Amino acid sequence: MTYEEWKDTRQKEFNSLPIFFAFNNQQFKEAMEERGLTENDTDKIYKIGLGGYYLRSDAQIIRDFINMPNMLPELMKDHEFAVGAFLYEMQNHEYAINRYQRDFDVCDYFLESEPEFGDNKDYNDYLKEAGHEEWIEPYREARQKYFEIEREEETEI
Repeated sequence: MTYEEWKDTRQKEFNSLPIFFAFNNQQFKEAMEERGLTENDTDKIYKIGLGGYYLRSDAQIIRDFINMPNMLPELMKDHEFAVGAFLYEMQNHEYAINRYQRDFDVCDYFLESEPEFGDNKDYNDYLKEAGHEEWIEPYREARQKYFEIEREEETEI
């Protein structure tokens, strides 16, 4: 499995959750009616913020998803998976132009505890502080690939 496949699977799992979104009163009313409720049946739903809601009767489904074990640390033990994961997130976080915070942004995405930002820190520091020295080499390889891709794209223009 690649990192992108893993992300796609997680996204599909999330999208299958019985959550609905409403950003105005009309959308809320329609979504409630689709579930056999009226807009006044707010005691039968939970609000999750950002316009998201779910039925109280679906709470266990949501809890099960939230409490699902995080497989990412285990998957990151595979060197090629880790390289692909870091490369993907470097591209996602505009690594080339985010010069002063790029390593922080990418590492922060993967670390369970938030790293402390530091102006003179790089990925070595962030990964070591988090106890993931084994990720330093895959990160370095991903970084090298990232800049190779950037150079290739520049020469194509």
